[in-house]
Amino acid sequence: MASGVYALAHIGHLRLYVGDASAIKKLWPLLLEQLNSGTYPNAALLDAWNREGDKRRFSFHTLKDIATDRAIIGIERLLEETKDITKDINGTSARKKP
Repeated sequence: MASGVYALAHIGHLRLYVGDASAIKKLWPLLLEQLNSGTYPNAALLDAWNREGDKRRFSFHTLKDIATDRAIIGIERLLEETKDITKDINGTSARKKP
């Protein structure tokens, strides 16, 4: 993704998990392996993954899609970490003003 950020949406549960997508092509197999083996470091995502079993329904979104939603797990940290490379939907800096 151009922004270098991804969101993994847990469809039907209104939960999003966000992270850095700069190496997602390389990291995706590892992420799936960790989720499937129960070793993924985000407990909330791992719990959701395990509860759904074969009925898992997740989708991806860009930073532009999610930048203004403060209910997203980790969004504040993500916006702070990506402030130099991202813009919000209005074209202004996505970071908070001091």
